Amino acid sequence: MVFFSPWLTFRIRPPTWCWVIKRQIWRLPRLLTPLAFSIVLLLGSLMEPVLASPPIPSPLEHQLVLRQVPGPSPRQTIDNFLTTTEKAQHLIHGAICDGLANPGWLYSSEQRQKVEEGQRLLAQATEALNLSQLPQVLHPITGVGTMLQLRSLLLYDLANHPALVLPGPDEVARMKLSSWTIPESPITLELNQSSSHGQGPLPGLPCKQCSEQDFLFSPRTIAQVNADFAQIFDGNHALRHRFGGDLYVTWSLLPGGALPPKWILRLPNSWRHVLVETAYGGQSLVQWMLQVPASVLALAFAAATSIGLRHQFRNHTASLGLTTYWVRVGLLLPVLLLIAVWRWFSIDWVNLTGDRALVVVVAARILHIVVAMPLVYLLSEAVGQSLIRKCKRQADGTVTWLRRKGAGQLLTVARVIGLTLAIMVFIQGARSLGLTSVTILALSSVPALAISLGTQQLIRDISDGFSLFLDGQIKVGDKCTIGTAKSGQIDGTVLSMGMRSIHLQLKNGSQLAIPNSQVAGSVVTNHSVRTAEPLDLRLSLPKLETNDLVQLKSGAEALLLAAESLDSAEAHLDHTQEGWWLQVKGRWLPGLSSADLPHRRDDLFLALHRLIASLEGGVSSEVLDGLQSSEAQMNKTIE
Repeated sequence: MVFFSPWLTFRIRPPTWCWVIKRQIWRLPRLLTPLAFSIVLLLGSLMEPVLASPPIPSPLEHQLVLRQVPGPSPRQTIDNFLTTTEKAQHLIHGAICDGLANPGWLYSSEQRQKVEEGQRLLAQATEALNLSQLPQVLHPITGVGTMLQLRSLLLYDLANHPALVLPGPDEVARMKLSSWTIPESPITLELNQSSSHGQGPLPGLPCKQCSEQDFLFSPRTIAQVNADFAQIFDGNHALRHRFGGDLYVTWSLLPGGALPPKWILRLPNSWRHVLVETAYGGQSLVQWMLQVPASVLALAFAAATSIGLRHQFRNHTASLGLTTYWVRVGLLLPVLLLIAVWRWFSIDWVNLTGDRALVVVVAARILHIVVAMPLVYLLSEAVGQSLIRKCKRQADGTVTWLRRKGAGQLLTVARVIGLTLAIMVFIQGARSLGLTSVTILALSSVPALAISLGTQQLIRDISDGFSLFLDGQIKVGDKCTIGTAKSGQIDGTVLSMGMRSIHLQLKNGSQLAIPNSQVAGSVVTNHSVRTAEPLDLRLSLPKLETNDLVQLKSGAEALLLAAESLDSAEAHLDHTQEGWWLQVKGRWLPGLSSADLPHRRDDLFLALHRLIASLEGGVSSEVLDGLQSSEAQMNKTIE
């Protein structure tokens, strides 16, 4: 036979079971590769806030550097916060100046390493912010920008109170401080407390590298940092430059993250003032020139994909092959990847801030949920479609795919699993947006009620489909008669059993779909499920020698064993006053129809009579015909 796979074709002659095993092994990569790729993208989309966070330093660097922020007292937290941000600013600013001094258009590896080190220090500084009251999806866009603004505000307040003494560990222990506020300032530091949104090493802690004895900037301080920064530094460039506010302004108006492209920094002063240094709606003109076309292209690609997906769903169900179901999954995978790239481009490279960044992040999360929900459902359906098909090798060597028995039930289970996964994706995505379980339940109660009222018949069909699947009344391939109240009796062969309906092949060649609820409420006669008919024959024997009787019994048993229409049968010799009899008892095959049984019984009669006649030593045809007629009449009487 010819063994075929997408990668190799050769001719072998193994046993049938070996060929089946090899064929299934070769199918595993083709089935598991898109499945694994889909799961990786889906998990990546759900863990986007975690994956988008800055890289974590090595364990040694953790111990020596990262634990400097925050500290166990307000003085240590503020000192470490300012020292870390000052060092980060020095590294990033120095790398950019060194890069501009070189004639090339790209930064060197050493300069990039300095910027990466500065970014790690900025990530360490964000550990002093208590972001527990913000949704998880907003942490990446809130940390660095808020931290840079808070640094300028902190330097401004400390400059206005030169004689201010910050509480140290001794003051905290003596006064049992749990919070401390800079005088005449909204900046407050509070003792670390557990939170339901915590992500630290201990359950409930709001930061990764902090303990319950550390002081963090309070959530209320984080919430009003933006407004306080705009009130103090907007319009006053000298004051902003004095207290480090230029670092935030430069970071928020230049694309490229912490390392902006050289061609932007080398623009003439007049061009740079218009394109970069002037804000239009909170962002620079260069940022808008990059963000708008990228968003339009992403939207156009998503629209083209939706049109292709709609075309795939409009195909008739009977004409759908296995490839079509995987094509549907393949159409959604690039959209999921595109959303992640668009979010990274907008937030991490273009550097959108404020409300613009909030709109992008929330929109990307919602789009992830909207795309991931049908993706997991279609992926589960594609896997189910792959499992219900079996390969059949034709006589000419060609390979065709057929549906297995019980395909409808297996496909129903696959679809239910996909629906369950889609609901789980929705719940996980809603929680990442900051919605609690109670809020999710409240928001979904009204749509669930409307859907349940509008889909009562659909829900009934699905539940009745499960009942038919568990009861096993009918299965694919059975010939049955369904007596419905609306259409009367319907005769046909079961082609498929789906989640909502059962498809029958009628005698005239047409197909009929009957809802599961009508089948469950009807009288179903399954003609393929028959009990085995009994076999009881009694044939009179002429006078035979003992050896002939033994040979007759052996020949009768061999004849019964060779009969394909018998399930089980035994031959016995019986002696009465009237003479010897050949007694045959057993059962016919369950699949035989009632109209076919008399013909097969007559054939068995004739074969046994010929065996008896051959042992008797020859009998005329007239006697043989009379004997057959008498035996047939006798057996009819017995029945």
